[in-house]
Amino acid sequence: MSSNETVIKDALLIIDGKIEAFGNKAKEEALKKNIKISKSANKILAPMLVDIHSFLEDPLTGLDDNLENLKFRAKKSGFGTIALLPNSNNWRDNPEKIPFQKNNDFDLNIYFWGSFSLGDEGKNLSPHDELLKSGSIGLSTSNFFDTSIIFKGLSLDAVNSSPILFSLTKQNSLYKGIINKDIKSLQSGFYIIENNNEVSEVKNILGIKNIFPDKNILIKNISDSNSLKEIEKQAIPIPKTISWWSLLADTDNLELNDLGWKVDPPLGSKENRELLIKALENDLIEAIAVNSKALNDENTFIPINDRPAGISSFELVLPLLWEEFVHKRDWPIPKLWKYLSFNPSDLLGIMQEKLSIGSKRWLIYDPDTKWLNNQINLGYDSPSNFPKKNNIIKGKVIHVGLDF
Repeated sequence: MSSNETVIKDALLIIDGKIEAFGNKAKEEALKKNIKISKSANKILAPMLVDIHSFLEDPLTGLDDNLENLKFRAKKSGFGTIALLPNSNNWRDNPEKIPFQKNNDFDLNIYFWGSFSLGDEGKNLSPHDELLKSGSIGLSTSNFFDTSIIFKGLSLDAVNSSPILFSLTKQNSLYKGIINKDIKSLQSGFYIIENNNEVSEVKNILGIKNIFPDKNILIKNISDSNSLKEIEKQAIPIPKTISWWSLLADTDNLELNDLGWKVDPPLGSKENRELLIKALENDLIEAIAVNSKALNDENTFIPINDRPAGISSFELVLPLLWEEFVHKRDWPIPKLWKYLSFNPSDLLGIMQEKLSIGSKRWLIYDPDTKWLNNQINLGYDSPSNFPKKNNIIKGKVIHVGLDF
């Protein structure tokens, strides 16, 4: 299945996690090997998913999350690739801070974004050439209002083709608000964001793109529909990502005790979410990101106005997006994969995930499986900041081919 294909019903033979054959050949080989043919019902075999940006503060020794735990959770949720942002306790702004990863076709592949400036402070450039040669998938920044350092970096040959991710949200934002202001949010009792600066930030990025039209600039975490109006005015296209949760949650549809209230980017109104979905459907947004940030129980027990922002649940991404788009909005299945797999790969500059003979890069999704969403059932203590906690979720990735 690719973004240009339709879903077909056909036979498939998988042995030891590898795709051995399709169609009549699969049936013939199964008979030769005395393998009993089983019915798949509504289950779907599909390529792996790709997460264009998430956070991992301590890849090697992290207690909230680390590479080993992340790989396990993401693989069993159907992800074959994750690109991790430079934000960490030891900011990834130099080659020696990029953990070595040997990617292969039989395991989840991890890529690291490098920091555009040292510590993301926007004062001194990081060594772009060295970062990219060390394996960084691209460069990321949330500090781009000092245009002199941005212009200096974009003028270098090192970033001619590599993606440069401009973040619309900042880790150390000065405002106390956790959700955007509307009638529902005023009734919630949470701190409200009086003035969302996203539109002005987008205008700034668009101005930079107009000066450097050939640079591979991406906008991360679009969340305000007014920002899209500014982008539509521009003649030069600029790719955008959106957090999966921005497409599902708003100030009107969450229980008050849900951990999904405090996220980055912040939630907005139901009307804003509908406009974001419309933009996605019209290809004004190119990719859906998981944008995961792990927190443990100690973090999540902090009062909501004071605790760090973010959610982390790879397990929920496909089931909840499937319910919203395939079930409720009648999307063709390949369209969802376009935004969750194929487009993210293209934006990262890597090969698209596909189903092929000899490959272990596949998932089987059952839209009818129901499961209880809590830590005991999922089988790990941390992270614990996932939304819809203790709810019954319909739909689950039940098998993947990747090694565990």
